Amino acid sequence: MESRPMFEISWGSLWRILLFVMLVAVFYAGRQILLGLFLAIIISSGLEGLINFVGKIGIPRSVSVILVFLGIASAFIFIVYSVAPIVLVELNSIFSGTGIASSLGGGLGAFFHLSGPQSPQAKLQSISSALFSGSSPFTFFSNAVGSVGLAVAVILSSFYLSLSRDGVERFLKVVIPPAYESTALRIYERSRKLISNWFRTQILLSLIFGFTVWAGLTLLHVKYALLIAFLAGIFEIVPFVGPFLSGALAVIAALSTSATLAFYTLIFFVIAEQFEANVLVPLLNQQIVGIHPVIVIVALLIGAEVAGVLGIIISVPAAGIFQEVIQEWSTKRRGAPA
Repeated sequence: MESRPMFEISWGSLWRILLFVMLVAVFYAGRQILLGLFLAIIISSGLEGLINFVGKIGIPRSVSVILVFLGIASAFIFIVYSVAPIVLVELNSIFSGTGIASSLGGGLGAFFHLSGPQSPQAKLQSISSALFSGSSPFTFFSNAVGSVGLAVAVILSSFYLSLSRDGVERFLKVVIPPAYESTALRIYERSRKLISNWFRTQILLSLIFGFTVWAGLTLLHVKYALLIAFLAGIFEIVPFVGPFLSGALAVIAALSTSATLAFYTLIFFVIAEQFEANVLVPLLNQQIVGIHPVIVIVALLIGAEVAGVLGIIISVPAAGIFQEVIQEWSTKRRGAPA
C-alpha cells in the first residue's frame, strides 16, 4: 500500500502560532492607541523642519519645541473659535440667497438655514453653538482623535519625540528588532522626506489655486470670492473632487446674482481646473514629490472607513510609508540572485 504523508507539528510551533494569534488580537484591540502613536510620529516628523528653523536663531531646541507647539495650539484655537464660525455664516448666506437652504432637510437644513431675522452676531452664536456645543478646542481635537486620554497621549508623545533631534529614530531603534533596524530607519527617512514634500506641495498648490480662484471670481464680481477661494484651497487636498466642490459652491453663489453670471463662473472653473490638472499638478509633482493622486483618494476613503477623522488625518502619511515599503521590497527582489 502507498503510504500517506504525515505532518508533524511540534509543541514549539503550536506555542509560536498561539503567541502570534494573541499578539494580533492585542494589536487589534489596541488599534486606536497604535493609530494615535502613529499620529504622534507624524506630528513630530512634520514639525522637525519648523523646529530646526526656529532653532537657527540661537534658541535652545527645548524652547523651540515649546514655542512651536504653543504657536500651533494658538492657531488651532483661533481657527476653531474665529475662522470656522465666520465661514459657516458666509456659507449660510450663500445657500440662503439661492433658496437651496429651504430644500435641505435634516441636519444640513438646520446648519445652513437660520429662520427669522438675525444679526450677524446672533448667526455667529447660533452656528457656533450648533457646531461645537460649547466644547473647547481640546475637546474638539479629542473627539476627532477618539478620546480625551488618547488626545493627551498623542500631544505628549509628539512633544517628547520632538525634544531631541533624533527622537523618532531612537524610538524606532527601541521597538524594532536589530535585524530589521537599518531597513526600518531607511524606509522611515525616505517616507519622512516623501510626506514632508507632499505636504509642502499641497500647501503651494492650494495657495496658487486659491489665489487663481479669488482673482477670477473677483474679476467676475461673484459674491463671497474670498471665502470661496479659501475653501477652494482647503478642498484642493482632495484630488479631482476638491475643485468640483469649490466650483459647485462658486456657481451656487453666482446664481444669487444671475444665471448668466453662474454660467460664466462655471466656464471659469472648468478652465481653472484644467490649468490645475494639466499644468500645476504635473509641474509640482515632477519637481518635488510623486504620490499618485489616485493613491491619495483611496487612502482618504480607507482612512475614513476604518478610523473616521483619525483615519483621514493619518491616511496620506500611511500611504506614503506603504509606497516606500513596496519600493524597498521591490528593490530587494530585483537585487536578489535568481
